Amino acid sequence: MRSYTPITATIKPFLAKKGHSQEDVEKMYNAWFKSVVLQVSLWSYPYARDGDY
Repeated sequence: MRSYTPITATIKPFLAKKGHSQEDVEKMYNAWFKSVVLQVSLWSYPYARDGDY
């Protein structure tokens, strides 16, 4: 089970209300989730110290 955060969980109803199929909503949601995770990783990189990971 994927961990949901408020910023990613709230987009699903928004995507679904335009009449897209459940399959399309899931695909769009997965793309959104990957984008958010990548952006957080890239923006956090300058603040991570050597040895943190």
